[in-house]
Amino acid sequence: MNRAVIVSVVGVFAGLGLGLGPVLAQDAAKPPAAPREADPVERLVAAMRAAEEAATSLRVVLKTQGQLPSGLAVTTEGTLRVLRGTQPQDPPMLHSVVSYGFGDGLRGLVESSQTQNGIEIYEDNPAFGEVLVHLPAEVVTDLQWAGKVLDRADLPGMADRRAEAPLGSRMVDDLRRQFALVIGPEGKRGADAGVWLRGDRRAKVADLDPELPLADRVELFVRSKDHALLEVVHKQGDKVVEHIVVTELVVGEPLEPKDLRVDGRGQRVREVQQYLPLWEQIEEVLTKAESKADAGAGKEGLRPSKRK
Repeated sequence: MNRAVIVSVVGVFAGLGLGLGPVLAQDAAKPPAAPREADPVERLVAAMRAAEEAATSLRVVLKTQGQLPSGLAVTTEGTLRVLRGTQPQDPPMLHSVVSYGFGDGLRGLVESSQTQNGIEIYEDNPAFGEVLVHLPAEVVTDLQWAGKVLDRADLPGMADRRAEAPLGSRMVDDLRRQFALVIGPEGKRGADAGVWLRGDRRAKVADLDPELPLADRVELFVRSKDHALLEVVHKQGDKVVEHIVVTELVVGEPLEPKDLRVDGRGQRVREVQQYLPLWEQIEEVLTKAESKADAGAGKEGLRPSKRK
């Protein structure tokens, strides 16, 4: 089972990295151009980001339905809790639990928590069974560094874009780069007032992930009162290849660190070094990051835990 494909397809609270286009030099012989009017979708993303930055805590519940390239159906149901620190520089604390199922009957569950003490993960996996693993804070710091060096976010500890954009701003920003989004005339989704956006794909096929179904059109809805992305539909012709629906969203819910604890379901906690399926991946990624890091950067080319 390809874990990366599962994560990409179910994409709970996913948001992809930002990319900026080239800035063109202005011809000095021409009068300065008038300031560019912000695109309506760009303004929407900015409002979503502002709402995310203002929120001290969030709880998001959502469901997804999707298909692997083979046609096998995948469904998920997940809850994410985010608790921000009292200081702006404090990293947010996270708790998530996601159950998933495949059309062939396989089922699994992942629950994780990230605090100042590191990351704890409970997993009931159809391939490996139940396990409860702890990643100490220094390993998490190493993985954060490796994620930046390698521009990856597929292992625990790497930049968690769910925490950075729990209302969905990263996803909307990425979709507007992949699809020619326009705001539709409808201003409602059931009882919710908001904005519908729709658009056809503009990215080249060569730029897309070959392991994922290719959607040629997308539809999404952002609610006005809290600037939250509530629904995303990826379509391939008339067929829906991925459908994400937020079923509950609460901003400012009282949360404490104790509310983010993982239920180990009776499993003994293993340090990650004792759990080879994950530790071997971590070691491989850290080695790759050290190899890629600029050798001329001195100790900056080493993983943080090796800088003495």
